[in-house]
Amino acid sequence: MIELYLSEACPFCGKVRAYMEQKSLPYVMKPALSSDPNSRHMVELREHGGKAQVPFLFDPDKDVQMYESDDIIAYIQDNIA
Repeated sequence: MIELYLSEACPFCGKVRAYMEQKSLPYVMKPALSSDPNSRHMVELREHGGKAQVPFLFDPDKDVQMYESDDIIAYIQDNIA
């Protein structure tokens, strides 16, 4: 199952989350809050992608990692939906 690192305050994260909900697709949400750079999810995010930027997709089954909401949605359309 894909993992999405998202922030409630990020409009680009909202775009990805809305797409997932519209298509009723399962995912693991990992809240990444910039206000807490040492939180477990922020540490994981930096370990996976190298920077603290959201949204971020991690597909452990295919070892795919990516930033950018439009790229994430395109990947989901082509590989998940």
